[in-house]
Amino acid sequence: MDATPQRHLITSRAELADGLLRLFRLAHRAVRICAFDGAVFDLGAAPVVEILGGFVRENRGARVLLLVDDPLWIETRAPRFKSLQRKLGHAVQIRAASTQDAVAGDMQVLIDDCHCLVLKPSALTAGEFWLNSEHRARPLLADFDRRWATASHDLPVVPLGL
Repeated sequence: MDATPQRHLITSRAELADGLLRLFRLAHRAVRICAFDGAVFDLGAAPVVEILGGFVRENRGARVLLLVDDPLWIETRAPRFKSLQRKLGHAVQIRAASTQDAVAGDMQVLIDDCHCLVLKPSALTAGEFWLNSEHRARPLLADFDRRWATASHDLPVVPLGL
């Protein structure tokens, strides 16, 4: 694969879906997802969950980290993703962002340390994804890792209750 940094604009839901699947296929070590609730990245869709599940199973030490403001969406609207967490809890982690440092409009997918997808907070689907661009991904990774560290503990694999 060409190692030259590449920027691709996202102007539609179809481009977002295609770009997201393309990025997930490039992952080798870590996928970090930052969104209000996961809906914008369609984390409940079968193709997304299949690619992420294959990524974790095929790459020793691989991790999927999901940071959201509203974890209830994952619990109620993304049963496939929740099932993936149940099956591969050692590698799929979900945390609720701190209310003092909420995700809000920061919608990002970070792949390893060199690929990223960033959506702009707007009514339309607009953003960009970068391939082979460590200079673009590194500040986003630092921001994600800071938020991850201040977030609540990992959400349970199964709901707690009596």
